[in-house]
Amino acid sequence: MQKKKRRIVILAEGYFGDLDGKTASGLIMYKPQEVVAVIDSTQVGKSAQDVLGFGGDIPLVGNLADSLKYGPNALLIGIAPRGGKLPPEWRDVVREALSNGLDVINGLHDLLNDDPEFSKLAKSKGARIHDLREASRYDTVAIGDPSLIEAKVILTVGSDCKTGKKVTAVELAREAKKHGWNPHFVATGQSGIAIFGEGVPIDSIIGDFMSGAIEEHLIEKSKTYDLLCVEGQGTIVHPGYSGVTLALIHGSLPDAMILCHYPGRERVKSYQVKIPALQEMIKLHEDLTRPIKLCRVIGISLNTQELSEEEARAEIEKVEEGTGLPAIDPVRFGCDKLIEALERLKR
Repeated sequence: MQKKKRRIVILAEGYFGDLDGKTASGLIMYKPQEVVAVIDSTQVGKSAQDVLGFGGDIPLVGNLADSLKYGPNALLIGIAPRGGKLPPEWRDVVREALSNGLDVINGLHDLLNDDPEFSKLAKSKGARIHDLREASRYDTVAIGDPSLIEAKVILTVGSDCKTGKKVTAVELAREAKKHGWNPHFVATGQSGIAIFGEGVPIDSIIGDFMSGAIEEHLIEKSKTYDLLCVEGQGTIVHPGYSGVTLALIHGSLPDAMILCHYPGRERVKSYQVKIPALQEMIKLHEDLTRPIKLCRVIGISLNTQELSEEEARAEIEKVEEGTGLPAIDPVRFGCDKLIEALERLKR
């Protein structure tokens, strides 16, 4: 049976262009051809290009009814909010989408298939609910043997949440392919899974099984690919999400890490925890991997979206001088420096 082509309307009410709307912006960055409209009544009349600086003429509309003329067959919940809860005011939109026969793609912790009203409505209308964070099938404790993963593994780690870990891993995999690698991007969060259709929803897995889930996934993928670019999550200094970060470090058994940083951000998002200096973050991550597998941070990825080009280049130069490592904004300036570091690792 042929898989139907996705024609997605994204629900991002009040969040489109915001960091919490990264699921929406990520899909538009990498799969704009699949998006027919975005729902955000605060920005009606604009296009994705107007708000994000990319995405072309994808229109922003005020409600689901206004999106139907563009012929969607699925609604994507386009936010990644703290706690992963469905905003109560969005229930009406989900209900309306299912009533119109649209599938619902849900990356929140709230599993909509478990909601009696939604599951019954979807069944009656022939629609499907795709809960991207459904994780009941994961039940394996990590083995912790690096030799079982046949490919090179690169893990992106962060000084904070929402620093560009997913984008860095995607861009590195894309660029590595041009240099003779057979790479694969490994999604570990709802945004990456929504974009590329597979991955490991690491933060929804029972704590005992988180490392085992990513390890098992990489063992299997390494039979096909020689480079696995793993999307990191959270940060090791985050009071709420550090457990997921550490599970990825221990489960992916990386050969190298790339540290992702948002210049100018001084404290962990939503907390009063001061972000350590980059040199300290580098040492912290390398110390964490040492008992299991020697691993180095080989480069710094900077998210310079709020800086001018001149400011961005100056920040890159400052970081390189301060860390002794290659630094780059992979979206703005490409991944050449990181590829050079990767090639040295290969040799």
